[in-house]
Amino acid sequence: MAAVLVIAFLLSGVAAASSPPFIHFHFESEGGRAAALKCGEIWRAEGPRLAALIPAGVRADTVHCLVLNTEEFTQRFGDRLPDWGVGVALGGGLVALDYARMPAVGRGIREVFLHEMTHAILFQAAGEAWLPAWFHEGTAMQLSGEWRFSDTVSLILDGRVPDLARLQGRWPGLDTRADRAYRASLLGVQRLMTRFGPDIVPRILAATRETGDFADGFLTATGESPATFTEDFAAAMRHRYGWITILTRWPGLFVIMALVLVIGAVRKIFLTRRRLAAMDDEDFSPPEY
Repeated sequence: MAAVLVIAFLLSGVAAASSPPFIHFHFESEGGRAAALKCGEIWRAEGPRLAALIPAGVRADTVHCLVLNTEEFTQRFGDRLPDWGVGVALGGGLVALDYARMPAVGRGIREVFLHEMTHAILFQAAGEAWLPAWFHEGTAMQLSGEWRFSDTVSLILDGRVPDLARLQGRWPGLDTRADRAYRASLLGVQRLMTRFGPDIVPRILAATRETGDFADGFLTATGESPATFTEDFAAAMRHRYGWITILTRWPGLFVIMALVLVIGAVRKIFLTRRRLAAMDDEDFSPPEY
């Protein structure tokens, strides 16, 4: 317990200066202690940025962060999370990390910690109001820096971008479907920021907390309903990436290949006829008298 108190004390000065949530780290091993210290360093640098999500006048609550090895994490959360889950946020006051298994799923401690802390702050910022899953996950991915250009390319090559209207509540449990849902949610939040400004997420949160309803808060902050936005997002994705889907999917790919073959065959016939015509001219000689 003494180690937990020391880490919390080191963070208290930052909490008082910039008002991000105060964090108590809990761990039961030396590996957990090292990971908690690393998270503390990350929070000193990134806490104020994430705290900007909290509406003015709202005091951030303390967050308890459990830094666990795989066995401890599985014992506590194994029946609630999919196999690939290495972090979880249970409301605005508790997050947990499986620091030992992060490398196995291709994620670093910085991304996982900030992702789960973003969830905790979103819960605190919205108060009692419900937030759709795509808004939660897209914001967490955006603010934790998990996006890479290859993620967007992979999503588009997988096929049609998932509909945000279907990513409101329960998250897909299968790895491949969940991965596509995460990436689509990120694109959705990025679309929000492109259309309405980089501060649109905290504006939506503030309006949602004030009205007590996400749809009303969204309408107040953006001037349009969530349903209108999800339709706009779907249309934008079709317009921007639809041609890639056609190029990489059957039967579109078959049609394009057929056209290429036809054009190549016609060109070959044309060149052959020109060559034969030139040969006929060269071989002709006038009769002798």
